[in-house]
Amino acid sequence: MLKVAAEVEALKEHLTPRETNDFLQSACGLNGSDASAYCKLSTALKGSEERLRDARVQFAVMKALVSADEQTRVEALWKIGAGARVDVRDVSAIRKRLRDARLAPEHVLAQSRMRRMKTAARKRASELIASLDDRMAAFISLAEGFRFKAAGKDREQDFDGFEKIRAEARNLVPLFDSAFGSSHRPVAELLASSTEPEERRIGLVHHSLLKFAAGKFGSHGGYALDRSRAGIRRTDIIECLRASTSAPRSRMVRSGIDQRGPLSQLPARRLTFVEMCAGAGGLALGLEAAGFDPAALVEKDKNAAATLRLNRPNWNVIQQDVRTVDFTRFRKQRIDLVVGGLPCHPYSEDGKGLGKYDPRDLLMEGARAVAEAKPWAFVFENVAGLLHAKHADHFGHFLAALKKSGYTVDVCRLNTEDYGLAQERERLLIVGMRGEAAGAFRKPPRFPEWRTNLGDALGDLMAANGWKGAEEWIRARREHVTEKNGVRLRGALASTIVGRKGIPREKERLRWAEKGISIAGVANAAPTQDQADAAGERFLPSLTLRMRARLQGFPDWWEFAGGKEPVAMQIGNAVPPVIAQAMGLAIHSALEEVEFEMGTMLRSPNCKDDTSALCRISLDPPPLQQELAHAAETQACSSR
Repeated sequence: MLKVAAEVEALKEHLTPRETNDFLQSACGLNGSDASAYCKLSTALKGSEERLRDARVQFAVMKALVSADEQTRVEALWKIGAGARVDVRDVSAIRKRLRDARLAPEHVLAQSRMRRMKTAARKRASELIASLDDRMAAFISLAEGFRFKAAGKDREQDFDGFEKIRAEARNLVPLFDSAFGSSHRPVAELLASSTEPEERRIGLVHHSLLKFAAGKFGSHGGYALDRSRAGIRRTDIIECLRASTSAPRSRMVRSGIDQRGPLSQLPARRLTFVEMCAGAGGLALGLEAAGFDPAALVEKDKNAAATLRLNRPNWNVIQQDVRTVDFTRFRKQRIDLVVGGLPCHPYSEDGKGLGKYDPRDLLMEGARAVAEAKPWAFVFENVAGLLHAKHADHFGHFLAALKKSGYTVDVCRLNTEDYGLAQERERLLIVGMRGEAAGAFRKPPRFPEWRTNLGDALGDLMAANGWKGAEEWIRARREHVTEKNGVRLRGALASTIVGRKGIPREKERLRWAEKGISIAGVANAAPTQDQADAAGERFLPSLTLRMRARLQGFPDWWEFAGGKEPVAMQIGNAVPPVIAQAMGLAIHSALEEVEFEMGTMLRSPNCKDDTSALCRISLDPPPLQQELAHAAETQACSSR
């Protein structure tokens, strides 16, 4: 613990205390209390390290000493040095004794009386809240039953039930006001991002009860405080009431889907997102399959923008540098999610690792987009190299900016091989949410049992041009054995697909060669027997663009615009759609308070129509572009 504290102290040479705390929580997985203790430990306990080490003091006691005042700390450390066993309660007792010693006797008695009064008040408030909770739970059940019976009718047939709900709401309003007050901000202000979650929750309950008491529910006024598209979901008056009670979640039909167990299909209501650096559409394609629709996709590269328009003509593609985009325009739309595969080159271990000094770095632009758009959640994808110590100051600034905007931030690592792709590609996903949804977010589960191999993934494409060695190549890829973390795994996987120009490095060439692939360029077409005969026993097939796209998880019908190198860059820089879908489902689950059967959802198409999302349709892969098709035809003619 003392060694960790010393490392944190060194980190503080580059970061402010706030940034250090954010870094320890988000990048290192510490909770807020532990992170704060480590930030202060070296300073508060300086000179006492040997004494603490000899006494084998537990971390909980160290935390108590760090948070104590100087006099309490000195006395507790003296006792530890004298051989006494000191625990957290002892530190608290020393603090209280020293505090009381500084007060006059009458002040000590006054404080004691005040503590007793506070205890009595808390007890009474607790009883009041418990009574209110029971009444609210019964009221919710009553209102829910009425809503279910009256659904789809022009006017409520059960008039007595309507009046019963209205009368009970009138009785609940003064009871609620006695506990939480009668003055609350308007609904529009409560939904604003600056509102504290508890204040928003209590205020929405107050407005919901008033709506019931006034009889403005059902066919008389609906079931939402805010009738906008986004507001209907977030201000359902029954759900607002439930959020303030211990009442169990409804088992009735919601969004047209039975909620008795995890969902295996998407709800009817779709969420919205804005994407930065959209590239070839991997992130957007995966999010589409997770129940999201894009409000805008920002991409400055003309070829990538053309790819997006080619496959999804209805998407709003903004061909513009994200640095020049004003994201405040999306705040009024109440966007659910901001995402972006921000450039990873500044942090890639294969590159120069210039970080914030790389002109391509857009990390802080991501923080700006979140602050301006104020979505309910965000996700930024990057490489694991972002967590390297040399980037700690920049990453700390980034995290501090996101937290200043009101978000709880988490960092997840996902690998494509855990989701059925024949590629080793670990990626960092920085996830943030505001409000109560942050506590509901869970990292997507892994599915290592879905592990596949290059042979099964690319076999049909490798054999497309009559290469006689394709079957043997497929068999060898299936039987290839590798060791990872001390575990022997069967099946060769591709290394990370990249869009690098030029000749590959020797280590990279050998790594791919061991897996039966030549990485010395992008093939125009699948290997032929003539090519194999000319190369002899050392022949290794090269990957075509379509093969690379499939390894990234793009469906075979997804077309790419541009020449060979631009398309290779688009594919190499893309976020695999299945990774985006997994994270999208996890965020969807937290925002909408639904539970998905993740394995089923990730394996099924989840299509809106016959040609969208990740549908796997049985069609011959289309040529990527006219010039490649022509090149393949020319090569075939010359062979004949």
